[in-house]
Amino acid sequence: MHTGVRIGLYAAGLAVAFGAAYGVGDQFGPEPAPVAPVAPVEHSEHQEGGAGEEHGQDHDAPPAS
Repeated sequence: MHTGVRIGLYAAGLAVAFGAAYGVGDQFGPEPAPVAPVAPVEHSEHQEGGAGEEHGQDHDAPPAS
């Protein structure tokens, strides 16, 4: 048998084996825990014209005097 055919059959066998294991695990595995809803982030704490104007500056540089 050619090497390419053997590698292809081996890869196909692995795909079938992992697919079967995934299906069995999905069928008989534990139920996933319910996900708690996440509260939306409040955006009212942002200051107008604050860090947005200075954000382009180098953060490691000392403050301008």
